Amino acid sequence: MALEQAILVTGATTGLGRRTALALATQGAYLLIGGRRRDAVVSLVDHINTSTRGHAAPFVADLADLAALNEALDTIEHQPLGGIVANAGISTAQDLKSRQGYELTFAVNVLAHQLVLRRLGGNIVNGGRVVIVSSGVHDPDNKLARRAGIPIPRWIGTRELALIISIDPAPGFDDGRLRYSTSKLGNVLQARALQAWLREQRRDVDVFAIDPGLMVDTRLARDFPAIQRTVLKTLGRLATPFVANMRLSSVSAGHIATLIRDDHWSGMGFAYLDGGDIKPPSPDAQDDDLVNELWQVSSELLGLPA
Repeated sequence: MALEQAILVTGATTGLGRRTALALATQGAYLLIGGRRRDAVVSLVDHINTSTRGHAAPFVADLADLAALNEALDTIEHQPLGGIVANAGISTAQDLKSRQGYELTFAVNVLAHQLVLRRLGGNIVNGGRVVIVSSGVHDPDNKLARRAGIPIPRWIGTRELALIISIDPAPGFDDGRLRYSTSKLGNVLQARALQAWLREQRRDVDVFAIDPGLMVDTRLARDFPAIQRTVLKTLGRLATPFVANMRLSSVSAGHIATLIRDDHWSGMGFAYLDGGDIKPPSPDAQDDDLVNELWQVSSELLGLPA
């Protein structure tokens, strides 16, 4: 019996990922629910299977451990996919490393998703879609990010970014916000690289990078003190309708679900979106040399053929 096409959503148990999974489930989609905590993954799978038109299966994997992720991917290596939503991401002020010794933000946001996309890209059926969740913070012209004190990203090389907290002295990358904004630039670069690779393989698969906007109803500020998180969420909800590039996660989830399912986006090829609108990404994100460098070096770090 042929396997049904599934849509893999990483980081699906909380925030934007959860709302995206539920938006797709209400449309009757078959989902692979990606997450690190088995109990949270199973809980959402059960909810989708009992309370929505869709159905779901678990995909438990820790993106901070590339070896464990590789093993998890082995379990779905023959699963045909209608799409992938590369949503999982972290931002931390702490100098943390992944299991393999890479800087944690870059390891999870970029390298882990590069492994997922490379391992499963060939599973996506013609007409399928990939949506990679980036952020407007990658663009130097994003006024909201600059007002919030998030530094302009600095691409110093894939290997260097992966190993940045092992470098002494780290050139400004002791600031977790800089590591985050640079990783989001990496997400746009990898989206462009993946689209080029799929086209070289004569695959009819479209790849999108999306800025979901500043979403105050997610765990974005989890490193903040409790009282600051409360104030940010309360004031942020009031301000969201009036501030460009601010959205509730339910709205952004709807944009992602539309990219995955709506025929309007079929055959589009790569596009970068601010919410539901196409716009050019930053100049660095349009640099083909950076695209090629990310593809080549990440392949080396992941032990994959370039």
